[in-house]
Amino acid sequence: MGVRKEIAAGVAGLCMVIMMWAGSGLAQSPTPKALELARALADRVNADDLMQQVLGATVQPLTFNLKAANPGREADVDALFEHTLLPDFRKAMAPVIDGYAQAYAARFTEAELAAILAFYDSPAGAKMLKEMPGLQQRGRARAQAVLPQALGPVLGNFVTACKGKGLTIPQG
Repeated sequence: MGVRKEIAAGVAGLCMVIMMWAGSGLAQSPTPKALELARALADRVNADDLMQQVLGATVQPLTFNLKAANPGREADVDALFEHTLLPDFRKAMAPVIDGYAQAYAARFTEAELAAILAFYDSPAGAKMLKEMPGLQQRGRARAQAVLPQALGPVLGNFVTACKGKGLTIPQG
């Protein structure tokens, strides 16, 4: 089973390299307007989700511990969170959001970016944005449950084919 995991990791890594290479080769030079639209899109689709993940993993435990260490001063902790930490956090996240914007602007035209933003302004788009984090979480959980069983035979066939060609299969 160790060999299958190593092969799966190698295949996944190779796929990532291919996707990055393909993405860099097909990218277009973004216009200033495209960058503006892409920043709006990145903010709309990535910022809140990403920020909520980071906040949940780092900042919320901090505020919880601060409140526990300062009983009766919960309102002070909340105010500091809202007026000090959150604005600084948003500033610190700006380069991350800009990275997303650069990627969007390199892959989509101004017209496409405007159409995507218009979709997210529609009732269906707004619902999609609201539902997407939960859908993705449930989808990942289902995939994690199904993939090992589904990929086992695929990797087994690959190992058999490698052995059939006289390749040495690393152990471990």
